[in-house]
Amino acid sequence: MSVMSIRIDDNKRKALKVIASIEGKSMGAIVSELIEDYIKQNKHKIKELSEKENLNDIMKMSEESFMEWDNEEDEIYNEL
Repeated sequence: MSVMSIRIDDNKRKALKVIASIEGKSMGAIVSELIEDYIKQNKHKIKELSEKENLNDIMKMSEESFMEWDNEEDEIYNEL
């Protein structure tokens, strides 16, 4: 399992923490559920693109999204 750090507004983090507590879940569990739902809802996009494009082209399109992870602040996670 990988570690992902995100930056969110303090008020949103506090609200998420309260809701998670009420539901008896961790904030990480809620975020994980939301990500799973998002992937389920959008997974068809990968299939549609792979039918039209070369898979390497799809990966190149995604490359820019991963560039934001390449920074000094997040270097600590490279060792995990």
